[in-house]
Amino acid sequence: MAILEVKNLTHTYDENTTFTNDAVKNVSFGINKGEIVGIIGHTGSGKSTLVQHLNGLLKPTDGEVLLDNVNIWDNPKNIRSIRSRVGLVFQYPEYQLFEDTVYKDIAFGPKNMGLAEDEIAHRIAEICELVGVKPEYLDKSPFDLSGGEKRRVAIAGVMAMQPEIIVFDEPVAGLDPRGRADVVKMISDYRNKYNATVLIISHNMEDMAVLADKLIVMNSGEMVMFDTTENVFRQNELLQSIGLNVPMVTQIMLKLKEKGVALPDDIFTVDRAAECLLEIYKGGNSNA
Repeated sequence: MAILEVKNLTHTYDENTTFTNDAVKNVSFGINKGEIVGIIGHTGSGKSTLVQHLNGLLKPTDGEVLLDNVNIWDNPKNIRSIRSRVGLVFQYPEYQLFEDTVYKDIAFGPKNMGLAEDEIAHRIAEICELVGVKPEYLDKSPFDLSGGEKRRVAIAGVMAMQPEIIVFDEPVAGLDPRGRADVVKMISDYRNKYNATVLIISHNMEDMAVLADKLIVMNSGEMVMFDTTENVFRQNELLQSIGLNVPMVTQIMLKLKEKGVALPDDIFTVDRAAECLLEIYKGGNSNA
């Protein structure tokens, strides 16, 4: 059974005005516990509006969001508890840091959940190890840290609440390649440690190829595909028709295939490309 279901969800901004806009139109999908699902689409396709429904930040104009088969809006008084189960990490979350120490910033969410101080301290130690926040940083002001370190602290603040489902909106935006790799690893490590369900909005197809089990493809407020990452990336022409691309390594491999190199159709990561090219090289040498 899916841990999270979206059924016929529509969200209309400025309803009943001349500026009415259906940002999300009749979207339905189900996500199982422990899955990592990427959400891709061009700017303005409805990705961010969609995910803000998942923990009740937005209420559907029509349709419903089910958490463990219960409509999250059945009892509006429970929305606060829903938000502790479904965490949301906004784009550039470091801009939301506000406490005078790193420890207090990470502790903010768990404190609001009513957890005891010793449980909060335990969670902070555990999550700091997972995301790479050094213990000596806990007494520092978050504003004295580098941009990448601030991002880690902001993400740790949501992860310390140990949500069953965690949603990231462009988690690697503005980071250098090392920083992107670090964030990708911490997301994967969180899923593996807590068997959490993860949704990620991203324009980075390379990260989606490495991380995501499945992909939701949005276009003009509609979901045009929901399938395994491999099956979505096989639809190169369809993706290009809505302004998206497959990973760069896939584009390169397709060009090589056009030149006559015998390559499979399922090359979406650098590691897979290296493996296939090495096999071709070894085969060529053995025939020499």
